[in-house]
Amino acid sequence: MDDWFVMKDPVEHRRNAMIWKHQLTKEDRNQYVKRMLVRWSEMLRLPYLDPIRFLVVNPMYNLFLRIAH
Repeated sequence: MDDWFVMKDPVEHRRNAMIWKHQLTKEDRNQYVKRMLVRWSEMLRLPYLDPIRFLVVNPMYNLFLRIAH
């Protein structure tokens, strides 16, 4: 199960989200999302927000993966 939860770098996430934000067309943004799996959110402007660490996992996934007891 440790292979499933690989911690990502929040700085890299922000950088990739900023690149998504600067794409010129909707099609370019869609292609970027497919490749990098990231979109811009205004919450990323908050310096204290760690979008990786503060991610809320849907409880159904916990049940599906049998993590919740």
